[in-house]
Amino acid sequence: MARRFLFGTNFKMNQTPAESAAFLEALAGAVVIPDGAQLFVIPPFTSLPAVTDLAGATNSPVWIGAQNMHWADAGAYTGEISAAMLQALGVDLVLLGHAERRGLFHESDRDINRKVLTAFERGLRVLLCVGETADERAFDVGGETVARQLKIGLHDIDPARLPLLQIAYEPVWSIGAAGVPARPDDVEPMARLIRDVVGERFGEAGRDVPVLYGGSVDAANAAGFVALPDIDGLFVGRAAWTVDGFRSVLDASLRERFGRSIG
Repeated sequence: MARRFLFGTNFKMNQTPAESAAFLEALAGAVVIPDGAQLFVIPPFTSLPAVTDLAGATNSPVWIGAQNMHWADAGAYTGEISAAMLQALGVDLVLLGHAERRGLFHESDRDINRKVLTAFERGLRVLLCVGETADERAFDVGGETVARQLKIGLHDIDPARLPLLQIAYEPVWSIGAAGVPARPDDVEPMARLIRDVVGERFGEAGRDVPVLYGGSVDAANAAGFVALPDIDGLFVGRAAWTVDGFRSVLDASLRERFGRSIG
């Protein structure tokens, strides 16, 4: 059975609640989602109430994600957000292990594992990010890095929760405004490695976990990544922060994957 195609973006620390809601509203009128595809947007925490309210009122098929969460249900964790808080807002998905959380905020693989376990216990979908730095790539340990992140990040999870899991390969050396665009030849072996590592841990069910690519993706290079056999979707950055940009990259992706445009 063909795996579902996923496509979405993370707004990072951008947009007010009104701007995020306007984005979702405009997106609804700009795209027709084909069968077999799933869209998602991940706004900042302050935008979540406005966006989830709008998604609920319009019965939007777009998943709404949160950019992070703490593993504890409650406690003295000033500035943190719990899974229960996200569920109360009607969030569909939580992004965990993003390179900026690992690098700028020093989240360890064990921290991320705790968050994954909590999200799954609460029934939240998880988009788990993995990827190597430029130094790790230069020293030829990128594969070992990604395998370690996966093995620790997914340690002790209940295999029954695998349908809630999505994995995004985001090489740290390729993301952000200063990133070096990766080529499909760079991504193909890492996507295959991810599928092999998860498959070895969970069997055939693990091999069916969606693997997305993210890192300097735009309308010009999207099709090359979508064409890879082990890539099930794209996690797009700044190129998709406007509705026109989102639509443009999505259109290139759908033409490659489904042989049709957005419509």
